[in-house]
Amino acid sequence: MERQLPTLKIEGTTFLVDVEQMVLVHLDDPDTKIRFAEMDNEDTHYTLEYDIAHKDIAGIHTKNNDLKLVEIPRMTQLDAEGMALKYNVPLRGISEKMDYEVMVENPEIAMRMQGKLNRIEIEGHPFYVDFRMWSLRPHNDFSTQGISMEPLHENEQYEYFPEDTVFLYQPKKHELFEPDWSSITELPKDTVIIKFPMLKEMDAVGYAHRFNRPLKEVLLETNFKPVTQAIKRQLSQTTLPELFKENKERLAQEKVQINKDVKRKSRKI
Repeated sequence: MERQLPTLKIEGTTFLVDVEQMVLVHLDDPDTKIRFAEMDNEDTHYTLEYDIAHKDIAGIHTKNNDLKLVEIPRMTQLDAEGMALKYNVPLRGISEKMDYEVMVENPEIAMRMQGKLNRIEIEGHPFYVDFRMWSLRPHNDFSTQGISMEPLHENEQYEYFPEDTVFLYQPKKHELFEPDWSSITELPKDTVIIKFPMLKEMDAVGYAHRFNRPLKEVLLETNFKPVTQAIKRQLSQTTLPELFKENKERLAQEKVQINKDVKRKSRKI
């Protein structure tokens, strides 16, 4: 039987408290969700700039008269049982603890903080998520340095990452393949199309340390997992067919133009 989620009223509006996803969900409008990561974490509670008219977090649409600063209890008070289940810690006394205290008591997070590296599975092969080396290092393969995090990080910075960014991966070499995107017209042999999770989802602890961010903030933004998965995409699930088509048409036109130029020069000679 699915556990019934507790509720919280904000200025007369009822929200479901979903600590598994770390969000407040509008009871009558489930598409409206307020993430705890969007609030200010004061440790003993959260503060939220709330739009009374839209019954949502304040934004550019919020009028001054509709803006109200409200206090939200910490998740250990809102749903102690949910926090105990989520972080695999004892229920007793949990409501007296700060959210961050409970998070770092989680055995998997505790082991990561003690130095155990997270892993990501790519086409069935485990890679170590190593922020110190700034790479994804393949298990038991010392012939390669693996996959640099730099191109993954670049795409996150420029916000290309969330939905449509994919990479070409060579399973036999445990490396990415970087083609000439201006001339590629088909999927190269022995490559597959891979979509990666965001870096902070692969390892919130390593990410926080690398970018000098408070761990309590990063843990609110992610659901910590010691092992994540890279997702294989089919060609039809990407925009690559359109790119291949555009390149073929452009290269064909360039070839025609080159042939015309050659014939023109031949006539002059």
